[in-house]
Amino acid sequence: MIVTDAAVDLPPSLEDVPSVRVVPGQVWLGEEPFAGRTEQFWGMVRAGAFPSTTPPTVAALAQAYRSAPEVLAVHVSAELSATVRRAEEAAATTAYPVPVVDSRSLSVGAGLVVAAVHRVVQEGASPGQAADYARALSDRLHTFVVVQDVEWLRRSNRSGLLPPGHLARRRPVVVAVRGRVVPLEEVRHRTAALHSVIEHVRRSTGGLLGAWALGHGDAADRDALLGHLTKELGMSPAFHAPLDPMVGAHLGPESLVVAAVTGAVAL
Repeated sequence: MIVTDAAVDLPPSLEDVPSVRVVPGQVWLGEEPFAGRTEQFWGMVRAGAFPSTTPPTVAALAQAYRSAPEVLAVHVSAELSATVRRAEEAAATTAYPVPVVDSRSLSVGAGLVVAAVHRVVQEGASPGQAADYARALSDRLHTFVVVQDVEWLRRSNRSGLLPPGHLARRRPVVVAVRGRVVPLEEVRHRTAALHSVIEHVRRSTGGLLGAWALGHGDAADRDALLGHLTKELGMSPAFHAPLDPMVGAHLGPESLVVAAVTGAVAL
């Protein structure tokens, strides 16, 4: 079994697969926990709600790790969330080894890792072998994020991810996620942000793009984005998905996550 967390956006084909388990954290709207669907979350956000999040508990992770005789844990970047630290605490309580892999990414970036690892596990890889593959794949993974409005980073207590100058104006910002967040540039409008992401994907993969995926914060232009990215990158996405509230709470509406893997990868 592969265990992950809700800050990892999976392809729709894995959402109800028994061999993949997602341990949710908690999304808060004020003092109330949110327990609705993703569509409801985005509706409330667009109506003016500003959510916050807490990562999965050690107890919840430990329970998931004990649910199968062989488990591999793949989680959101340890530099963005406390989930990996809690996962390591949980893994220490099991009667058998549970490899914990830091994807060094989030959203569909980590989702690409889970999807690829699920394939090798289905083909017979042991948890240890799958963990080695996951770590190697994370080294070939490039994740780029467009935050349409940096006010979301400020309100969700993530303003420390960007230098103060990037927060002075409410313009889109483009960042890379390679474990930590690396600010790339502030742009004037969405078209410029998308062009920037495409160029960064091309440069980072060096013409050896193996697969890519798109996550979006309830983006109104998602169909147009998919078409444009498919044309510019020369291949269709492995999958696309709306951002889970655990990610959307920090990136906000209209945000984008584009993840790309260098070299061959079976999905």
